[in-house]
Amino acid sequence: MQYGLNRSNIDAMHTGDCWAAAKSGRCRPATRQQALDALRRQVRACPHCRPDTALGILE
Repeated sequence: MQYGLNRSNIDAMHTGDCWAAAKSGRCRPATRQQALDALRRQVRACPHCRPDTALGILE
C-alpha cells in the first residue's frame, strides 16, 4: 500500500516487486485481503505493476 503524505490515506496499490513502490518510500506491506479491500474501495491500482490484475480483479 502506498500512503499519502499525511500517512492516513492510501494513494495507490502495488505488487510486492513493483519498481515504482520501491522508489516511493511511502509504501508498506499489505495482506492479500487488505489489498483486495482497498482495490474494491476504488484505491488506484499502479499502472506499471497492475495489482488488480495480479489479484484477479477485472474492471
